[in-house]
Amino acid sequence: MKKIKVAADITPLGNRFHLPDPKQGIYNVIEEVLTETCKRPDIEMTAVGICGDDPIADSIKASLYLEHKKLSCGFSSTFQVRPGLTPVYSNVFRASLSGAIDRLPSLSPRKALLVSLRSLLSRMRNYGFVRPDMVFNYKQFDVFHYPHTYLQPKEATGDLPRVITIYDLIPVIRPDFVTKRIFDSLKYTMDQIDRARDWIACISEFTRQEFCEYTGMSPDRVFVTPLAAASHFRPCTDPQVIAAARSRYGVPEGKYFLTLAAPQPRKNLALLIRAFFRLLDEERLSDTYLVLAGSKEQGWMYDEIFAAAESSPKHRSRLIFTGYVTDEDLAALYSGSTAFVFPSLYEGFGLPPLEAMACGAPVITANSSSLPEVVGKAGIMVDPHDEEALSQAMFDVLTDECLRRTLISKGLERAKEFSWQKCAEETARVYHVAAEHS
Repeated sequence: MKKIKVAADITPLGNRFHLPDPKQGIYNVIEEVLTETCKRPDIEMTAVGICGDDPIADSIKASLYLEHKKLSCGFSSTFQVRPGLTPVYSNVFRASLSGAIDRLPSLSPRKALLVSLRSLLSRMRNYGFVRPDMVFNYKQFDVFHYPHTYLQPKEATGDLPRVITIYDLIPVIRPDFVTKRIFDSLKYTMDQIDRARDWIACISEFTRQEFCEYTGMSPDRVFVTPLAAASHFRPCTDPQVIAAARSRYGVPEGKYFLTLAAPQPRKNLALLIRAFFRLLDEERLSDTYLVLAGSKEQGWMYDEIFAAAESSPKHRSRLIFTGYVTDEDLAALYSGSTAFVFPSLYEGFGLPPLEAMACGAPVITANSSSLPEVVGKAGIMVDPHDEEALSQAMFDVLTDECLRRTLISKGLERAKEFSWQKCAEETARVYHVAAEHS
């Protein structure tokens, strides 16, 4: 099989890997796909950073990410500063963005020089004396992959075939679920897609069908590359590890239902809270909690969610909002839960239920969008608008140990059907088709 030379933009990885909670949104997916495709003998992968507003920062941050992760992946710098200042800019801003300048002693002559140069170069840019240009030699490659939806104008990649990963169409199908900025961003992307020349990788069959219907693009140009749970999502059987994770996030002793979502309308958290309160009203459950994991900073339009949380003063203490949870702690929280509950109204794939199943948690989820495609018959499916049905499903799992064991067993088997290796294999297939037919 012919070896395909692929350039992939990793700007989101470069921009977030140094943050305390980097793995939000599509970060994990891009990282996992990049890692696996780099291992393939039929793909020669080169990473670039070209999709932000600052060519210097985008390119350098992307290179720093690769060094930090030690991936066996090529890298191509994509900025140039005239006349002949590219090496100077690269060295100075690399030292700044990597934190090397900050780590130098405060009285170090080298630190003083680098700080002065950085200030001078910044002023030269700001006042227009020099202008960093984004440059990309697309003729070296067979395919360009945007593993996200932040596209550059087609001039940036010339006549190179473009593969674009589409995660969902939520902003354009249900604009009431998102802010105007998010709607405008995806709408712009949709308008930039060339239906006759681009190639699309969708993360689920549901998303593929919606994309084809929305754009009118030929299904022959649209492929499915299903996601997977990361390898560290596996059952945690050590009670001390689970207890330590619970302690870090303020989860009291007793049973708990878990959900994972940045608070936003489509996650349906208000209905989940009401269903949980209904359960507490109807049953005498003195030690049962609802743990809502997810960073509020990553959410939006969440007033209804927090209003629902305050709607029952006698039950408010049974809700635990954890904020951001690390992947390691999340695996423990999944494993220790009575059930993972995910009544989302709309998902392009639905990775949290898959992660939960991989950790041995019974799953209750919605019977809509892509979720049945992911969970299959391994979980309890409910109408995401039916508060009573959701409450009943939570009660069933809480009180029926036989049902719980069955869901755990089925979930573990279902999770094995998904892997990042398979995702990379399907992604590579798109590269080959794009290279051969463009």
